[in-house]
Amino acid sequence: MYAPAGRWIAIGMLALGLESPQLSAQSSAQSPARPAPLRPRSAATEAAEEIARLRTRAEAGDTKAQVALATRYLDGAGVPQDYVQAMTWLLIAANQGDVTAQAMLGAAYHEGVGVPQDDVRAAAWFRKAAEQNDPDAQYNLGVLYSFGQGVPRDIVQAASWYRKAAERGQAAAQSNLGVLYRDGQGVAQDNGQAALWYRKAADQGVAAAQFNLGALYENGQGVPQSYAQAAAWYRRAADQGNAEAQFQLAHLYAIGQGIEHDYVQSRYWTKKAAEQGHEAAVRELKRREYRDP
Repeated sequence: MYAPAGRWIAIGMLALGLESPQLSAQSSAQSPARPAPLRPRSAATEAAEEIARLRTRAEAGDTKAQVALATRYLDGAGVPQDYVQAMTWLLIAANQGDVTAQAMLGAAYHEGVGVPQDDVRAAAWFRKAAEQNDPDAQYNLGVLYSFGQGVPRDIVQAASWYRKAAERGQAAAQSNLGVLYRDGQGVAQDNGQAALWYRKAADQGVAAAQFNLGALYENGQGVPQSYAQAAAWYRRAADQGNAEAQFQLAHLYAIGQGIEHDYVQSRYWTKKAAEQGHEAAVRELKRREYRDP
């Protein structure tokens, strides 16, 4: 979401059209002239040959080649960008059961790339890939159920697909499953489970999960209360630009909980959140400017 190696040119024994070497009267041999060196092929030539090889394999029914060729047409890599060709090859591969093609078609219909936007078809293709245990398709199908896009809104179904994806390591699904456990939507409310799934996603770098895990630590929900842990997770999320985390980190700096009191750092993170339009941060920044002329 494989470019074969460039071909080697084998040079065999070439007939050079030279006469057999003759010994002179002094018995000295003349070396035959060397063949001219091969001229290197251009990158364009190699790219064209690679596309030709992909097309040959694709036309022979190789689904991996069909997906690779579709990707080239989507990106305009080595060929003119052509969404019609891209969708044609994806559809051929998807109808043969290729899970990558099915997931890509689902995304294309959901986003309206190369085809008219159609969440019903997106859900159908995501489902085919999800049933083949593609974790991204399972996550995407869960999202469609969460928002009622292309399928009836069903939080229980959303939770089920998030769980399947989360158990296969899909980070966004882990984060979303944590939210459902925190809020008791589609599953029984359980802050311990929320913390477990948030941590899995947070360890993979999901900023929203890092913020949410920090909030659980700050409030002692599902984990022992720890302002130091809260500050640490807020900082990770804040460094990734999460405005909520930036504002909460600013608050901890302001009151010196879990982290050393630092007015300068508090103001810095409040400003970072305000610059992203965080309303409470904007109000706080104005209040501080009024108080500190």
